[in-house]
Amino acid sequence: MKSQSPRLTRERLQELSHADLVELVLVLLDRIDQLSARVNELEAQINKNSKNSNKPPSSDGLKRQAAQPRQRGQRPKGGQQGHLGHSLMMHPSPEHVEYHGVEGDCECGLALSESLITIGERRQQWDIPAPRIEVTEHRQLIATCRCGKVHKGEFPSSLPPYISYGARLKAYTVGLVQGHFISLARVTEIVSDQYGVKPSDGSVQRWISQASKNLTTTYTAIGETISNSAVAHFDESGIRAQSKTQWLHVAATTEAVYYTAHAKRGQEAMSAAGILPVFNGVAVHDHWKPYFRFDHVVHSLCGAHLLRELNSFDETLQHRWPAQLKQVLIDAKNAVAQAKDAKQTSLPPEQIADLKQRYEQWLNYGLRIFTERPKLNNQQGKGKQHPARNLLCRLRDFKDSVLRFIERFDVPFDNNTAERAVRPVKVKLKVAGGFRAMGGAEAFCVIRSVWQTDKLQKQNPFETLRLVFR
Repeated sequence: MKSQSPRLTRERLQELSHADLVELVLVLLDRIDQLSARVNELEAQINKNSKNSNKPPSSDGLKRQAAQPRQRGQRPKGGQQGHLGHSLMMHPSPEHVEYHGVEGDCECGLALSESLITIGERRQQWDIPAPRIEVTEHRQLIATCRCGKVHKGEFPSSLPPYISYGARLKAYTVGLVQGHFISLARVTEIVSDQYGVKPSDGSVQRWISQASKNLTTTYTAIGETISNSAVAHFDESGIRAQSKTQWLHVAATTEAVYYTAHAKRGQEAMSAAGILPVFNGVAVHDHWKPYFRFDHVVHSLCGAHLLRELNSFDETLQHRWPAQLKQVLIDAKNAVAQAKDAKQTSLPPEQIADLKQRYEQWLNYGLRIFTERPKLNNQQGKGKQHPARNLLCRLRDFKDSVLRFIERFDVPFDNNTAERAVRPVKVKLKVAGGFRAMGGAEAFCVIRSVWQTDKLQKQNPFETLRLVFR
């Protein structure tokens, strides 16, 4: 903590000359300006939340609200139009059938057992079988020829000597760890409680490594699929591996997800992932500068990130341009959604021109307020600009990337596809804290990529793991 200079007394101030007093007032005014700026900066940090910054919703605490609060009369309660639903349907061939008949006599005196019996109402109850271990013993057959030569049957190559665990149990444990982010200790405890056997943590880790190795071909195919897609989403997030901060990179489409782990966050890691160097479609991402190093790619900026930044300035500045620019983006998003609902493939040219005109009008309005600051003495490069001007310059310089979604309906407004793929990984980090080695992070990337891709393609990821261990 810095030591404070002794406070001047009234008597000492009265002894100062007029020039000294003027100089002291000027110094104090400069200090007040510095402290006021610092207070404003700290207040802005405190007031940041998931709606006006890149902070995750989990950081909002008890103040957390819906990301997009429903307006009165906007949508009715319950399932919305077009929602498929997931109600149970009567199974045509149930495993067990129980009959609930009637006994005794009719009022007429005849026995009901001699009556005509028909099926009335049917009710079905779906349940899971009682968990139990199935033990399959493999016995080798030996044939001894009359000539004396002995012929022995061969065990499957996947069957180790003595006693081992089977494919279903291995797939179950690996799926719980990598698919549902349950810790190793808890997974072995769950298996023990349900089935009466408890594999060691080391066994589960070995199965994870084995699954990762056997899924490499599928993992590579997923990366190639995303590389050849017309539109792909990209994002990155910090993880812990080898007790250091590493980076998880994700490339995703609506049907595939591809994770990679790397020590770096920027272009080196993106090139190592192998997607962006060969990608020729539209890359949707936030305004992380290394993405723009791939100049052969068409870029599209995430509108949700821009709305949050505009929200921040709308709350802190007494200006019209943040709210108006935010409204332009929302109007453009709604116009595209309505056109898609009407089975249209593009917006009318006059509607596109109107949206662009409003966008430029309020952008220029903001730039006239936040003019460029001059460079200070001995300052290298450009002068430090107000954060609002930095945002406005970005909206000006990357206008085509911001508004690309209104001219290409296959390009979404936001980068939620990649962000949704990143969020579950944070749960993994909260459970395990990180990865002891990069090999564990790389194995996670392989298995999780296949898992997420299976989910997107309506396939059972547990079945994929069972096939791996068979």
